[in-house]
Amino acid sequence: MTNIIKANPAKRFFVEMLTRDIDLDDAILDLLDNSLDGLLRITNGDYAQYANYLVEITLNENEFVLSDNCGGIPTDIAQDYAFRMGRPSGRDDDIPTIGMYGIGMKRSVFKMGRDIKIISKNDEKCFSVNISESWLTDDDNWELEMEDCDSPLLEKGTKIIVKNLHSGISKLFSEDSDFGSRLMEKISIHYAFVLKAGLNIKVNGREITGKDIALLTELDAEAIQNKKGILPYIYKEENDGLEVEIICGLVDAPPSLEEDSEAAESTKVDRVDAGWTIMCNDRIVLYADRTRLTGWGAGLPQFHYQFNTLVGVVSFKSNIASKLPVTTTKRGIDASSDVYLRIRQKMIEGMRIYIDYTNKWKNKRKLERESILSKPKPETLNRIISPDFEKKMTTTRDGYGGKVYKPRLPKPPIEDDGIRTIKFSKHKDDILRVSKGYFEDENLSPNSVGEKCFDEILYQI
Repeated sequence: MTNIIKANPAKRFFVEMLTRDIDLDDAILDLLDNSLDGLLRITNGDYAQYANYLVEITLNENEFVLSDNCGGIPTDIAQDYAFRMGRPSGRDDDIPTIGMYGIGMKRSVFKMGRDIKIISKNDEKCFSVNISESWLTDDDNWELEMEDCDSPLLEKGTKIIVKNLHSGISKLFSEDSDFGSRLMEKISIHYAFVLKAGLNIKVNGREITGKDIALLTELDAEAIQNKKGILPYIYKEENDGLEVEIICGLVDAPPSLEEDSEAAESTKVDRVDAGWTIMCNDRIVLYADRTRLTGWGAGLPQFHYQFNTLVGVVSFKSNIASKLPVTTTKRGIDASSDVYLRIRQKMIEGMRIYIDYTNKWKNKRKLERESILSKPKPETLNRIISPDFEKKMTTTRDGYGGKVYKPRLPKPPIEDDGIRTIKFSKHKDDILRVSKGYFEDENLSPNSVGEKCFDEILYQI
């Protein structure tokens, strides 16, 4: 006698367990990723068209709404897999999307509430799909109905409405919470590239501006030709359907001695963009990282205030999302990826050039500042990756066919100008006592107090 054992999944697993490993803001970014995927389908990645498209997010204690005019969900995708708990292979392999497992939209809306309506208008039709609380609790019903829109969208796009919010989500979406402003900041970072390309994103009516990513560069033909000057390190390769691009360099003049002293005292990092930023298919998945993940303390020195002006950007692009070294939440890098571990060595190679540079100029900070502030200007990445640089790139010998541009950065004068650095530490209370009691100014920096004390003695000799 054969007995039948039930092996069908329980919806509770998808509704409750899958939502635990993703933060609320990342869940919303997942929905933004879907809008960007739609934009890629209809523009074929032509950045010149991005300014014609808009994603609007409205959130309050009663509901969450995301609407876009990014082409809508194609009918066959909606019927075959968009609402399934998992993604069949072969879908969207012709566009640089970032989703791999087909759980993003479902996980995102389940994270927020239990009354969900998705309306979409594509080239063929306008349809709506309702996911009710009763459907979410019925393990035997895995089918959803696609209905014709009762109130069609004006433009081709998608509208997601989530009501009956979970109590904790409702509180985060209320006016008393700062969640909305934090979400806007995260969007400005993670979608900086597409925002700069022209895509419009609004949260509660407020337009978001993408974070600037720019490096100091001398866009001078002779300097680029000779590879001499304040110039970036560039590495590019294309292998097995994956394009990789690395750019790193200086983002600003070094801090003054005053700023250096204050930073050393507080051990703070002043620039929020210092470190490594990594993009996968134009979405920033890691921002300003200064950990072992990107080589700091593992091939490079531990990151500290001396490196505040060093910035690197890595871009991975592929039409096959599984080739990207990205985590399932799409907001991090898979540190065990063979591709990423190999590319990290190139990142370390490039960043070492600028670490060596800062070390050589460490005792000539004022001269370095004057040199940098008078010449190179911040340039966006799209201007840096230009034919002038590409013509001077050389092929690497590691078997991957990559091309690299390595600059020869300025060196400090070798002649001895007699200048020496005096460095010592004293308790902050004693420094304040001297500053206030002797110089009658309690606002002097520790560096200034030391210089003035030396000058006082020097002038008396």
